[in-house]
Amino acid sequence: MALYKTRAIVIKSMNLSESDRLVTFMTEKHGKVKCVAKGARKAKNQFLGTLEPMTLIHLIYFGREHQSLFRLNHSDTIESFHTIRDDFNKLYTGVYFLDLIDTMVLEGHSEPKIFTFLYQGLAALNQQKDLEPLRRLFEIRLLSLSGYKPELEHCVLCHKTPKNGMIPFSYNHNGVLCSSCSNRTKIDIQFSIGTKNYIKKLLDVEIKTCERLKFPKSQTEEIEKVTHRLILSHLGRELKSYPFIKYMANF
Repeated sequence: MALYKTRAIVIKSMNLSESDRLVTFMTEKHGKVKCVAKGARKAKNQFLGTLEPMTLIHLIYFGREHQSLFRLNHSDTIESFHTIRDDFNKLYTGVYFLDLIDTMVLEGHSEPKIFTFLYQGLAALNQQKDLEPLRRLFEIRLLSLSGYKPELEHCVLCHKTPKNGMIPFSYNHNGVLCSSCSNRTKIDIQFSIGTKNYIKKLLDVEIKTCERLKFPKSQTEEIEKVTHRLILSHLGRELKSYPFIKYMANF
């Protein structure tokens, strides 16, 4: 059996038996993997405090190559992001980030860019106060890293540049439409040039400075309709963690 050593972020942890836990990790070297943590539910265990979701750890696990379930050998905490857990708004946002990673990333495929992106996202969440730009950035950037970057500059069907004014967008085609093509295919939403420019900034800005992107109140909902509905159109369902974010926004 092979022994694997890598940095990893805990995605989720669930009870497997009276004494064991099943833990999902996003690893730096090997993508998303699942491990059985033997004895992790016992009061005294070697993994104590290292298997909480969002924790960055040094991970050692073993198993045969290409198998779907591995055995956890050792884990050491690098960073716990405790500030996130002390704030419900941040906590639910962090859980949403983990849910997106768990749902969109396949097991067994090396995804170092997505690992780095998740770490940067949690680090930003740990520090920032205005979370709306970060949520929108995480959605659109994860789609882009997963190969689903929307076309915002040219008509997705004929490649012409849409004229100024409200821009038609198709979730099915994952891009903007010109006036001609919008007459022969379904338009899901229309948004302003200002909204398009904010979304372009979300694709390019550094995560650690995205809090500086102050969305005008008139465009905040419009930006969400683009990025979040792109997630919905890709996944085909709403993740359970997202309604909690909307609920907390009312307080």
